[in-house]
Amino acid sequence: MVKKRKLPSAGRVVFIEMVLEMLDEGTALREMNLRQIARRIGCAHTNAYNYFASFEELLWWSLREALERMVGKNSTGEEEQRHEVNLIESYVDFALAHPAWYRLIWMEALGGIPPRGVEEYLKVPGVLYQKWLAEHVGRDPDDPVLVSGARILHGYLHGELAAITTGRGHGTTEELKLQVLEQSDRLLDLLFY
Repeated sequence: MVKKRKLPSAGRVVFIEMVLEMLDEGTALREMNLRQIARRIGCAHTNAYNYFASFEELLWWSLREALERMVGKNSTGEEEQRHEVNLIESYVDFALAHPAWYRLIWMEALGGIPPRGVEEYLKVPGVLYQKWLAEHVGRDPDDPVLVSGARILHGYLHGELAAITTGRGHGTTEELKLQVLEQSDRLLDLLFY
């Protein structure tokens, strides 16, 4: 019998990292469970309860970590300045590099309500996106035209990325990326210029 190890206080992060790693490797979210995750880490599944009230809570925290990485959290935990970066291209690149994370963020139904720290963070990407878009098109972030246009543009992007990340896109990854970026530019012109 293999002796299970006890995780250090960073164990919370280890569980979250393992969920994201397994998703990137192709394990379907609903095929995962605490025993599987703990086995991969090398500890008893009961260790997870030192950090999370349930498997669903672990998934919520994994979603938050994926969101933080999507918006470009740097090593100090702060969001990087993105105004000189094409946020749309970064968003598309993120979805293409981590399709299962994208599905976790946008398409997977998670049980229960998000824990407080997750719920508060769910608003951050939208605020950053709207701020970037306002700077990009030269409008006030609260301008109703910008707010409406931001929703339309995100709806287009999400629809395309949902098709691509679920294997329903037609073409190579690079072709699909170019199509999405070209159509996004056209949509930006129609909405704001």
